[in-house]
Amino acid sequence: MDSEKGQSLIEVIVASVVGILVVAALTFATIFSLRNANLAKTSSQATKLAQEGIERVRTGRDRNQCIRALTTTNVYSWDGNNSSCNPSPPEQPIWDYPITGGCDNPSDGGKCYFRVDSNGVLTNIGYDQITFPTVFAETIQSGSQVFRRVVLLSDDSSYATQKKVTVVVTWTDFAGSHESRLVTILRKL
Repeated sequence: MDSEKGQSLIEVIVASVVGILVVAALTFATIFSLRNANLAKTSSQATKLAQEGIERVRTGRDRNQCIRALTTTNVYSWDGNNSSCNPSPPEQPIWDYPITGGCDNPSDGGKCYFRVDSNGVLTNIGYDQITFPTVFAETIQSGSQVFRRVVLLSDDSSYATQKKVTVVVTWTDFAGSHESRLVTILRKL
Protein backbone atom coordinates (compact mmCIF):
# COMPACT_ATOMS: atom_id res chain seq x y z
CA MET A 1 0.00 0.00 0.00
CA ASP A 2 2.98 2.27 0.19
CA SER A 3 2.96 2.58 -3.59
CA GLU A 4 -0.42 4.23 -3.71
CA LYS A 5 -0.20 7.97 -4.15
CA GLY A 6 -3.03 10.52 -4.08
CA GLN A 7 -3.71 14.18 -3.60
CA SER A 8 -4.08 15.51 -0.18
CA LEU A 9 -7.08 17.58 0.84
CA ILE A 10 -4.87 20.69 1.10
CA GLU A 11 -3.73 20.35 -2.52
CA VAL A 12 -7.33 20.08 -3.70
CA ILE A 13 -8.35 23.18 -1.71
CA VAL A 14 -5.40 25.23 -3.02
CA ALA A 15 -6.17 24.24 -6.63
CA SER A 16 -9.84 25.14 -6.13
CA VAL A 17 -9.00 28.55 -4.63
CA VAL A 18 -6.61 29.34 -7.50
CA GLY A 19 -9.31 28.35 -10.02
CA ILE A 20 -11.92 30.51 -8.27
CA LEU A 21 -9.55 33.51 -8.20
CA VAL A 22 -8.82 33.17 -11.92
CA VAL A 23 -12.54 32.98 -12.77
CA ALA A 24 -13.31 35.96 -10.49
CA ALA A 25 -10.55 38.06 -12.10
CA LEU A 26 -11.82 37.24 -15.59
CA THR A 27 -15.39 38.10 -14.56
CA PHE A 28 -14.30 41.40 -13.03
CA ALA A 29 -12.27 42.31 -16.14
CA THR A 30 -15.21 41.49 -18.40
CA ILE A 31 -17.66 43.56 -16.35
CA PHE A 32 -15.19 46.46 -16.16
CA SER A 33 -14.60 46.47 -19.92
CA LEU A 34 -18.36 46.27 -20.65
CA ARG A 35 -19.00 49.26 -18.38
CA ASN A 36 -16.20 51.24 -20.03
CA ALA A 37 -17.53 50.37 -23.48
CA ASN A 38 -21.02 51.51 -22.44
CA LEU A 39 -19.64 54.77 -21.01
CA ALA A 40 -17.67 55.40 -24.21
CA LYS A 41 -20.77 54.75 -26.32
CA THR A 42 -22.92 57.05 -24.19
CA SER A 43 -20.23 59.77 -24.19
CA SER A 44 -20.06 59.56 -27.97
CA GLN A 45 -23.85 59.94 -28.21
CA ALA A 46 -23.76 62.96 -25.89
CA THR A 47 -21.00 64.59 -27.94
CA LYS A 48 -23.02 64.08 -31.13
CA LEU A 49 -26.05 65.67 -29.45
CA ALA A 50 -23.89 68.64 -28.40
CA GLN A 51 -22.58 68.98 -31.97
CA GLU A 52 -26.17 68.88 -33.23
CA GLY A 53 -27.07 71.66 -30.77
CA ILE A 54 -24.25 73.86 -32.07
CA GLU A 55 -25.34 73.23 -35.66
CA ARG A 56 -28.93 74.15 -34.76
CA VAL A 57 -27.78 77.47 -33.29
CA ARG A 58 -25.60 78.12 -36.36
CA THR A 59 -28.61 77.35 -38.60
CA GLY A 60 -30.72 79.76 -36.55
CA ARG A 61 -28.13 82.48 -37.00
CA ASP A 62 -27.89 81.81 -40.74
CA ARG A 63 -31.71 81.89 -41.09
CA ASN A 64 -32.03 84.88 -38.73
CA GLN A 65 -34.40 82.92 -36.44
CA CYS A 66 -36.00 84.37 -33.32
CA ILE A 67 -34.41 84.36 -29.91
CA ARG A 68 -37.35 84.35 -27.52
CA ALA A 69 -37.53 85.87 -24.06
CA LEU A 70 -33.92 86.98 -23.82
CA THR A 71 -35.26 89.56 -21.40
CA THR A 72 -38.72 89.83 -19.94
CA THR A 73 -40.01 92.17 -22.66
CA ASN A 74 -37.98 91.71 -25.85
CA VAL A 75 -37.69 89.09 -28.52
CA TYR A 76 -34.58 89.27 -30.64
CA SER A 77 -33.33 87.87 -33.89
CA TRP A 78 -29.75 87.61 -34.97
CA ASP A 79 -29.77 90.71 -37.16
CA GLY A 80 -32.92 92.48 -35.90
CA ASN A 81 -34.79 92.18 -39.20
CA ASN A 82 -37.07 89.21 -38.54
CA SER A 83 -40.69 90.37 -38.63
CA SER A 84 -41.97 86.95 -37.51
CA CYS A 85 -40.57 87.48 -34.01
CA ASN A 86 -43.35 89.99 -33.18
CA PRO A 87 -41.43 91.82 -30.47
CA SER A 88 -42.76 94.44 -28.18
CA PRO A 89 -41.01 96.90 -28.07
CA PRO A 90 -39.30 96.58 -31.47
CA GLU A 91 -36.61 93.94 -31.60
CA GLN A 92 -32.92 94.56 -31.52
CA PRO A 93 -30.21 92.45 -33.09
CA ILE A 94 -28.70 89.97 -30.65
CA TRP A 95 -25.32 91.51 -31.46
CA ASP A 96 -26.51 94.76 -29.83
CA TYR A 97 -27.30 93.01 -26.55
CA PRO A 98 -24.41 92.36 -24.14
CA ILE A 99 -24.87 89.03 -22.39
CA THR A 100 -22.58 89.65 -19.46
CA GLY A 101 -24.70 87.92 -16.85
CA GLY A 102 -28.13 86.40 -16.39
CA CYS A 103 -30.70 87.03 -19.09
CA ASP A 104 -33.08 88.80 -16.75
CA ASN A 105 -30.46 90.30 -14.48
CA PRO A 106 -27.09 90.96 -16.16
CA SER A 107 -25.45 91.92 -12.87
CA ASP A 108 -25.89 88.47 -11.29
CA GLY A 109 -22.99 86.88 -13.17
CA GLY A 110 -25.11 83.97 -14.38
CA LYS A 111 -25.52 82.68 -17.89
CA CYS A 112 -28.38 82.62 -20.39
CA TYR A 113 -29.75 79.13 -20.91
CA PHE A 114 -31.80 78.21 -23.97
CA ARG A 115 -33.54 75.37 -25.67
CA VAL A 116 -33.04 75.23 -29.42
CA ASP A 117 -35.53 73.64 -31.81
CA SER A 118 -34.72 71.95 -35.11
CA ASN A 119 -35.11 75.25 -36.99
CA GLY A 120 -32.64 77.05 -34.76
CA VAL A 121 -35.16 79.09 -32.77
CA LEU A 122 -33.75 79.74 -29.30
CA THR A 123 -36.11 79.94 -26.32
CA ASN A 124 -34.77 81.21 -23.00
CA ILE A 125 -35.27 78.81 -20.10
CA GLY A 126 -33.64 80.87 -17.36
CA TYR A 127 -30.31 81.65 -15.84
CA ASP A 128 -28.29 80.27 -12.97
CA GLN A 129 -24.77 80.78 -11.72
CA ILE A 130 -23.98 77.13 -11.01
CA THR A 131 -26.16 74.67 -12.90
CA PHE A 132 -28.59 74.91 -15.74
CA PRO A 133 -32.33 74.55 -15.08
CA THR A 134 -32.79 70.83 -15.72
CA VAL A 135 -36.57 71.04 -15.49
CA PHE A 136 -36.74 73.06 -18.71
CA ALA A 137 -33.81 71.49 -20.54
CA GLU A 138 -34.48 69.64 -23.77
CA THR A 139 -34.90 65.94 -22.96
CA ILE A 140 -33.66 63.43 -25.53
CA GLN A 141 -34.33 59.70 -25.17
CA SER A 142 -31.88 57.34 -26.89
CA GLY A 143 -32.69 53.73 -26.11
CA SER A 144 -32.82 53.49 -22.33
CA GLN A 145 -30.55 56.52 -21.86
CA VAL A 146 -32.01 59.98 -21.17
CA PHE A 147 -29.97 63.06 -22.11
CA ARG A 148 -30.64 66.71 -21.25
CA ARG A 149 -29.37 69.44 -23.55
CA VAL A 150 -29.14 73.20 -23.07
CA VAL A 151 -27.49 76.01 -25.00
CA LEU A 152 -25.65 78.80 -23.18
CA LEU A 153 -25.16 82.13 -24.91
CA SER A 154 -22.54 84.50 -23.60
CA ASP A 155 -20.32 87.29 -24.81
CA ASP A 156 -16.93 86.71 -26.30
CA SER A 157 -14.37 89.50 -26.52
CA SER A 158 -16.76 91.77 -28.41
CA TYR A 159 -20.47 91.21 -27.99
CA ALA A 160 -21.18 93.39 -31.05
CA THR A 161 -19.42 91.02 -33.45
CA GLN A 162 -19.43 87.58 -31.89
CA LYS A 163 -21.17 85.40 -29.32
CA LYS A 164 -19.89 82.39 -27.45
CA VAL A 165 -22.17 79.36 -27.78
CA THR A 166 -21.79 76.49 -25.32
CA VAL A 167 -23.90 73.35 -25.61
CA VAL A 168 -24.07 71.12 -22.53
CA VAL A 169 -25.47 67.59 -22.66
CA THR A 170 -25.84 65.75 -19.35
CA TRP A 171 -26.82 62.22 -18.45
CA THR A 172 -26.80 59.93 -15.43
CA ASP A 173 -25.85 56.27 -15.35
CA PHE A 174 -24.57 53.63 -12.91
CA ALA A 175 -21.39 55.65 -12.30
CA GLY A 176 -23.14 58.96 -11.56
CA SER A 177 -23.68 62.20 -13.48
CA HIS A 178 -21.72 63.07 -16.61
CA GLU A 179 -21.64 65.90 -19.12
CA SER A 180 -20.40 66.64 -22.59
CA ARG A 181 -19.67 70.31 -23.25
CA LEU A 182 -18.80 71.87 -26.61
CA VAL A 183 -17.99 75.54 -27.20
CA THR A 184 -17.87 77.58 -30.38
CA ILE A 185 -17.81 81.23 -31.37
CA LEU A 186 -20.44 82.57 -33.79
CA ARG A 187 -19.48 85.69 -35.64
CA LYS A 188 -21.79 88.32 -37.04
CA LEU A 189 -22.70 87.62 -40.67
